[in-house]
Amino acid sequence: MAEDLGPSLLEVLAPAGSLDTEIAGVTILAAGDELAIGSGELVLGVGLATETEICEVIARLSVSKAAALMIKVPAEVSEKIRATAQTHGVPVLGLARDASWFHVAVLLHAMLERWLMIDGELHDSNPVGDLFAFANAVSALMDAPVTVEDPASRVLAFSGRQAEADRERIQAVLERRVPPQARQQLEEMGVFRELHRSREPILVPGFDATMVPRVAVAIRAGEEILGSLWVATKEPLSTERLQALADAAELAALHILRQRSAHDLGRRLSAELLRTVLEDGDGASDAAARLGLKPGPLCVLACQPLGTTGATFEADSQRLAISLDLHLTAIHPHSAVAVIGAMVYAVVSISASKTPGHGVSRIQATAADFVARMGERAPTVIGIGGPAPSRQGVGRSRSEAERTVRVLRDVGRAAVANFDDVYLETVLDQLGDLLDDEQDRRSGPVARLHAYDAENGTDLTDSLSIYLDAFGDVAAAAAAMKVHPNTLRYRLKRIQEIGQVNLDDPRSRLAVLVQLTTPRGRAD
Repeated sequence: MAEDLGPSLLEVLAPAGSLDTEIAGVTILAAGDELAIGSGELVLGVGLATETEICEVIARLSVSKAAALMIKVPAEVSEKIRATAQTHGVPVLGLARDASWFHVAVLLHAMLERWLMIDGELHDSNPVGDLFAFANAVSALMDAPVTVEDPASRVLAFSGRQAEADRERIQAVLERRVPPQARQQLEEMGVFRELHRSREPILVPGFDATMVPRVAVAIRAGEEILGSLWVATKEPLSTERLQALADAAELAALHILRQRSAHDLGRRLSAELLRTVLEDGDGASDAAARLGLKPGPLCVLACQPLGTTGATFEADSQRLAISLDLHLTAIHPHSAVAVIGAMVYAVVSISASKTPGHGVSRIQATAADFVARMGERAPTVIGIGGPAPSRQGVGRSRSEAERTVRVLRDVGRAAVANFDDVYLETVLDQLGDLLDDEQDRRSGPVARLHAYDAENGTDLTDSLSIYLDAFGDVAAAAAAMKVHPNTLRYRLKRIQEIGQVNLDDPRSRLAVLVQLTTPRGRAD
């Protein structure tokens, strides 16, 4: 288990006896709990921190013959704790301080459910095997070809004998999704509405004489639709087979949930490993190796979907991470992608045989191709940090990538840029953060001009902005505003009086220009 989770998440603080003990289950135990602990249990010591608490729990676990105790590090691991662990034969494991107890508990439970230790070998504990084996088993019961599909009509698995079906089924299997025209016809016929309403299998007639009729049943987890089972059969199914198909849908739900859990756990573990690399925390070298990153130069990409918020943003971020991972891996195999917080991050190894700049240019071309392929259906912004000579420089590359994303996101359209491309914009963005303090925004020449314009219905602030954009050329600025140059000269005189600013002073002009240029320095 320690090897599976890796030293970036778990370490042995106090070995005691054999570490090859079979784990029978996972129990969460807080200080003072009186829960009964079974033999072989791995105990998660949530909240245990003091030497007294830890030693008391170790002594208690030895009576129950528990497998080990896990605590958060840095906890107080004194010589007394090590001696107590050795005396009672209970190993003490240390969990990384920033790791989530909840996520680790879910991960461990899933590992125990998925694998059983039998005669020293690992065997899949799932009685129905993978989804393809499951589809074949259902096909044998139905005596007809079967597909397992998700709610979007993507084919998750299929049985043999598909040649007995029809052109639409064969196309669906080859393309791993129901053809769009066929799905549209099913929607127009109300098939999906009936399928999602019914708890029993439904009959789906063929569109024409060449299409074999289907019998379909929804796969549910409570009220959530996980997908559906589809049987292509020329003959009506008997009552017994219809009941068997309904029962198979319940087994399919368990299988899909297990598969989803495995994927979710894999994503969470990848995120924890990538977080360790980005923060250069303890175990970063091991985490980088487990993610497949090579020693040497690295580059960080930060990505976000545009136009979504809340739960939709989270779902879109996960889809973006999966799509980006597939796209990057095909071109840059030594890369890792994960969702961390509100950002999708990718860390890519750059070939040491080429200049770092060349490597970043190649990554930028790959990212631009990805954004173009995502198109309007999933607009995305990607910021690329400067090359890091080694893993220790990844933090700076990450910061640069994040700053680039902020600039691109303000533009509001799909785009890719590296930090050097938008350096001046990122400087203005940072200055905007400094000016974002409410006290600062109520002070200074620009604030006074905003207040005067609001009270008198004038546009002195816009006039000043256009004048500065024209580098102080009165004629050009007046032409842009479509006013006489003398009118603009009068406005500039009023601007200096009301704003209490000297526009002949280069530093004053620069300060005003910066505040007018940054989005947070403009009028509310």
